[in-house]
Amino acid sequence: MSLNPLFDDIVAGAELPEVLRVPALYAYLLSERETVRVHPWWDAEEHGRFYGGAGLEHAWSHPESEITLRVAGRSVTLSVAEVRGVALHAARSWRHHRVGGVALPAAGANGLVRPIQARDRRYARKLLQAATRAVGPRNESVVIPLVGVDASQWVSAHVLATVVPEIVLQGHPRRAAWTRVIDRASADLAVTTVVALDPRAEFTDDEIDALLEASDDRHVAMPAQRTYDGTVDGLGAAETGGPVPWGILSDHPAEDLDPLESVVSVPLLRGRSVAMASSLLRDTLKSDAHLSCTQFARALRTRAGVRVLTTVRPVLEEPLHIFDEKAPKVGGGAGDRGIAAAIVDQIGFDLIAWRPGDGAVVVPSLRWRRPRPDAQRWAIKICAPAGRQGAVWGDMHFARGLASALRRRGHTVVIDAFGAQNRSTAYLDDVNVVVRGPYRIDPPKTGINLQWIISHPDDISRDELSSFDQVFAASVSWSKQVGQRWGIDVTPLLEATDVDLFTPRGVARTDEIVFVGTARGIARPSVVAPLRAGIPVRVYGPDWRPFIPHSAIAARTVPHSELPCRYESASIVLNDQWPAMRRHGFIAMRPFDVVAVGGRVISEDVEGIGEIFDGAVVTYRDAEHLVELLRMDPETLFPDRDTLARIAERIRSEHSFDARATVLMETARTAGRGLRR
Repeated sequence: MSLNPLFDDIVAGAELPEVLRVPALYAYLLSERETVRVHPWWDAEEHGRFYGGAGLEHAWSHPESEITLRVAGRSVTLSVAEVRGVALHAARSWRHHRVGGVALPAAGANGLVRPIQARDRRYARKLLQAATRAVGPRNESVVIPLVGVDASQWVSAHVLATVVPEIVLQGHPRRAAWTRVIDRASADLAVTTVVALDPRAEFTDDEIDALLEASDDRHVAMPAQRTYDGTVDGLGAAETGGPVPWGILSDHPAEDLDPLESVVSVPLLRGRSVAMASSLLRDTLKSDAHLSCTQFARALRTRAGVRVLTTVRPVLEEPLHIFDEKAPKVGGGAGDRGIAAAIVDQIGFDLIAWRPGDGAVVVPSLRWRRPRPDAQRWAIKICAPAGRQGAVWGDMHFARGLASALRRRGHTVVIDAFGAQNRSTAYLDDVNVVVRGPYRIDPPKTGINLQWIISHPDDISRDELSSFDQVFAASVSWSKQVGQRWGIDVTPLLEATDVDLFTPRGVARTDEIVFVGTARGIARPSVVAPLRAGIPVRVYGPDWRPFIPHSAIAARTVPHSELPCRYESASIVLNDQWPAMRRHGFIAMRPFDVVAVGGRVISEDVEGIGEIFDGAVVTYRDAEHLVELLRMDPETLFPDRDTLARIAERIRSEHSFDARATVLMETARTAGRGLRR
């Protein structure tokens, strides 16, 4: 049970970095409690500012005091005792999955079914979106099935319903069949069209609208969903001869969808996200509402066609804790092979043969069709996870910059997140570039394999290096030392900047001292030392609560597209390194990005950094020296604006991903002519 209905473990946990080690409430008690968001619909920080102190403590010690719940532009003011009453009433029904006393939504054109499952870290955002669609301009009818959810999720959803009574809550046990959940939800929807979303994925409002618009009385619409590793889950499905239909292009990188039209017709539905006419849904489930997803897709086939929106590509980021289903034992024939082959042909592959795959499915053996004789298919493999979590990793931005440079040279490029390092379709790739960050990634058994080490050199072994055709490292000294010690050719290849993004914008410089990056679980001296000395630093990054005042945290994240302006406008950008990187001469990517836009950096000293960046990067010896530098006039520390502009132009020319791509391409050509394959 929830220890306190005004303290949501999942919502508060997202604010507190220590929740991986200790309970969220414990981490809260050891933090700056006045600034922690503890509930999805109540602003404890605002409450605390009004009454003084931490909002949660005040509210719970004053049951007669009032709190305001806000959701989707609505607000309701209740006493703390009344909120407690709502929570207790909800909690009593939690284990029995019973929901009562909630009015049905009004009839309308569209309905949304948004299931929520246990331990969903993003459930509050999904509930908020659903509520906003119910009371906003879309005025949709909304049903929220709570399937095997935790007590705190159950209680928070019921508190939401007190603010937005238009939504319908339903309770289901964890093992409920997906079709049973959708069938029951549709019974409470007096609408023409219904869209049901997979509980593991997040969708933008535009994506949901597109699904609704693409469906009609004779067609259902589905997204091109991706699995947790970022690869395609299935562009719909096709009967290819096995008991289980083939998820078309399953285990392919998402980039393989790019050549397709925005809407593609396929034989079978796949997955648990679909928009369809409510009458079509009722007719399909009329005789049996307890179908597996495959049975439902086969039953639906006789009634409607399936449209896939290839540009709607949500990632199934959460593990599936519900809807356990057994795979079918009997297949539907092989009649869809021609349709599947036509889709494969559209994206540039030749179908060689059909063969048994994993999990009772028959899959195609393919060959990539080169658009021109010298074109190659490159796969960049990185340590970042797929989806929203990986989107903020520097490794992902690194890969995208390199991919753009290679594409400009006529190559096809895909990016594999860490979970996709062993995808079954790797045999289609000509060149693999493993960007070695915090985790080891072994090369595929096919293609030319290049490794580019950009961090964590202390974790590298001789065995790891020996498995690649060529190894690069973002350090001159480390490359030389390792080559001599292990007898392996390691070529220096420094990190770089993405000139598509990091170019000067003419932004006026401010007096802000900026740091962008995660705390990495330590009190990073480049941030902590200035703040302790009373020097203001604006910090953009997660996990900083245990180390610095909340007032110094400008934002938990900053969109990558905004970084050029942030760097150019800053008076100074601070930089430090992992200790092993500094010790072995690895220069991080941040100085390249900052200097490329004409910015100024104060950094820990790393071998070679002064020569590369001329005067645009000033180095410090220790925390005391850093504070001393920050108290000086920046105009006396750094070159004038014209000189900085010339340095920036040189960095963009000599240290761009385009320059690095040239080196990698030449190495791949050499490997193709004779190095070990």
